[in-house]
Amino acid sequence: MKDGKREGRNGEAVLAESHNLVHEYSRRDEDGNVTGIVRAVDGVDIQIKQGDFVAVLGANGSGKSTFAKHLNALLFPTEGTVYIDGMNTLEQDNILAVRQTAGMVFQNPDNQIIANVVEEDVGFGPENMGVPTEEILCRVEESLKEAGVYEYRKHSPNRLSGGQKQRVAIAGIMAMRPKCIILDEATAMLDPSGRKSVMQTVQRFNRRENITIILITHFMEEAAKADYIYVMKQGKVALSGMPLQVFGQIGKLEECRLEVPQVTQIVRKLRAAGVFVREDILSIDELAEELLKIRNCS
Repeated sequence: MKDGKREGRNGEAVLAESHNLVHEYSRRDEDGNVTGIVRAVDGVDIQIKQGDFVAVLGANGSGKSTFAKHLNALLFPTEGTVYIDGMNTLEQDNILAVRQTAGMVFQNPDNQIIANVVEEDVGFGPENMGVPTEEILCRVEESLKEAGVYEYRKHSPNRLSGGQKQRVAIAGIMAMRPKCIILDEATAMLDPSGRKSVMQTVQRFNRRENITIILITHFMEEAAKADYIYVMKQGKVALSGMPLQVFGQIGKLEECRLEVPQVTQIVRKLRAAGVFVREDILSIDELAEELLKIRNCS
C-alpha cells in the first residue's frame, strides 16, 4: 500500500477488496427474541481493480446483495475487512468518503429518485457534497447526456419508464464523480429493452470514463459483458474467472442454481450439430455475425 492506496499483485491500483469478509444477522421471532444467527456472507475474499467491470452472480439468498452493501458502507463486517480506494469501511471517519467513492444504484429507482424534476434529482448529490453551483450545472448536463436521458431533464420522473428512471438514478450517481458504481440488481424490475439500455449506459461509463463497475445480478446475459465474474453460493465465493471460464463449468453453475446464458447453449448445440462457430461467443449480436460469415463463405 502506498499513500493509503492499495495495489494488486502486479502493481495495479485496487479500488475495492474484501478480506475474509463475514456478515451475520440475527433471526428473531414475533416477540423480537433472537432465535438464531444467519451467516449471510461467509469468508469472502474479492479484489477489484480500478476500471474493472466485475459481475457478482448468485441465486436468491446467495449473499450477493449483502456483499454489495458492504462496498458502500451500508453494512459493516461482522468479521474481516473491506477497503474502498484504500479506506477501511469500519473506520467511522471514512464512511462519507467511501459512499462518495462507490455510488450505489438499487433495484427500484423509485426508492432513489427524490426530486420532482429530473435535473434537480441529478444535482441533489453534488449539492449535498458542497459542489459550487456552476460546477453542479455542468455535471448535471454531462451526466444526463452520458446516461442518454438529457431530453427528459425538465420532466417529472413519474412520467418516465422504468429503464429511463434507472438511467436517471445512474446519472445522479455519476454527477457525484465516483470512481465506482455498484448496481445491486438494478435491472431486475425492468423489461428486456430497459435492461439493455441500462447495460449500454453502464458499459459506456466503464469504457469512456474508466469507472469501475460492480454488477450484482442473476441475469447471465448481463454477467457475460463483464471482464470478470464471481459466483456466490450460501455466502461464499463458489466460482470465479472470466466469463468463458465460468460459463464453461455448467455443473458448478447448476449447483449454484444458475444456468449458462442462452447464447452459450445455442453455440454448443450448433457445434454439436456440425456448425463450427467460435466457442468464445457471448452475445446474440456476435453469434449473428459469425453465422453470417459462415453463410457468406459457403
